[in-house]
Amino acid sequence: MNGFERMRGTILSRAVDHPPVILIATSVACHMAGVKQGVWATHSDVLADTLIEFADMIECDGIYVTRDNLVVHEAMGGGVTTPEDDEQMGHEPVLSNLRDFEKLAIPDPWKAPGMRTVLAAAKRAVAKAGDRYYVMANIDCGPFSTAANLRGVQNFLMDIALEDPVLISEYLDFCTDLVVTYGRAMQNTGVHGIQYGDSTASLVNSEMFEQFALPYLELSMEQLAQANCDMWLHICGKTDHLLPMLKDLNMQLFEVDAMVPMARAQELVGGSVVLKGGIDTMFLQDSSAEEVYQATRELLLTCGSTGLIISAGCMVPRLTPLENLRAMTRACRDSGN
Repeated sequence: MNGFERMRGTILSRAVDHPPVILIATSVACHMAGVKQGVWATHSDVLADTLIEFADMIECDGIYVTRDNLVVHEAMGGGVTTPEDDEQMGHEPVLSNLRDFEKLAIPDPWKAPGMRTVLAAAKRAVAKAGDRYYVMANIDCGPFSTAANLRGVQNFLMDIALEDPVLISEYLDFCTDLVVTYGRAMQNTGVHGIQYGDSTASLVNSEMFEQFALPYLELSMEQLAQANCDMWLHICGKTDHLLPMLKDLNMQLFEVDAMVPMARAQELVGGSVVLKGGIDTMFLQDSSAEEVYQATRELLLTCGSTGLIISAGCMVPRLTPLENLRAMTRACRDSGN
């Protein structure tokens, strides 16, 4: 089986030769390929080719096309600084006042700064990888986190507490439309799956999540549902208080941060979605290759391989050794023997 077949087989609950591996890699891919991250972030061809080279190096099963979580911020007029060889940095939030969102317009993703670069990179990755790799793409943030990013996280959480709930709802509807517009453009590149993160939503309690985040997750996923393009969700941090509410969303996969043990996540979602993750990012960077290999084998023995995609719990750190990443993929291959 090739990477695409292994990923699709796992997602569709079919038998595969061994569990697949796919990783979120930005700075680490640039570091291993000898590419300056500033060039990578602003040139779609370099972005796509670097990620394909990274996948070839570690012998994984998929390519995760992403830049950072500033894409929508930049597309909506937010300032971004691009260091020569480091992560991009955002300037002040787009909205200094919540009510100013009514002055914003949803851009054409193929013309908007940031969005157009990632879209072109995804299209190139699909063309170059073919069906050899499963190609997924990040569409930045879910509605709640998009709202927080445009307003500023602290400001938005204060807005929820102090502003008119009707105004909050209207703003979240706008952010949902923004997410869906970018998502549909990304689907048209031919990628096999799209993912957004709604990590700011992990900062609120279950009641607030159910009121302010969940309805907009549901709406955006319903509008983005396509038979030929999977829907992925990632929420950073400790999410076991949210997982029972997520299992019935119209998505195929959920990416589990290492703060939630994979066995616990399996218990809470009840096999309703495929889970991705299992390896702590800093453990992956700081341990030996043998320790990574053994941890991956232990994860598979504990959780099984059905409905499970092996990965770091979030973005792979820049200085993670190549040997450690290869140890993860080798452990998966060996588990199928």
